[in-house]
Amino acid sequence: MAMWDSKNNKETTVSATGSEVKSTNPFSIQLSFSPLRLSSNRMNSINLVVRVKNISNEAQLVSVDAMLPRNCMLGFDQACINKTTEKRSGELAPGAFKDVQIEIWANNQTKSGNYPVEVTAFAHYVGYEKVIGYIKKGTSLRVV
Repeated sequence: MAMWDSKNNKETTVSATGSEVKSTNPFSIQLSFSPLRLSSNRMNSINLVVRVKNISNEAQLVSVDAMLPRNCMLGFDQACINKTTEKRSGELAPGAFKDVQIEIWANNQTKSGNYPVEVTAFAHYVGYEKVIGYIKKGTSLRVV
């Protein structure tokens, strides 16, 4: 069972023994598409907009990863070969937010349907090599 602690904006999880355990998740993320959908059987692209908000009390070094299914004709390049991408966004001040745009491509072999997209926002320590915390969120991309 999870509860939202609005006092310090951290997620609180209650264990089976009834004690509370604080989560160290430093972000809140929202996903949207611009435009809303892709056209099938045509070379076109869409922007996945990831809004990352720093809900911790410290500045965070941020990167965003996105992943598409391997068995579809969608990609992060025009040839639809790359199924994963990383965007390094720099430092984010406490309470601030940043919009990260990730371009997703379809080609003339892309079929109609809904495709899952998984997005992960990472908080890093000093450089991008070490991870402090992260949050994952998934959405569905509509191709018509």
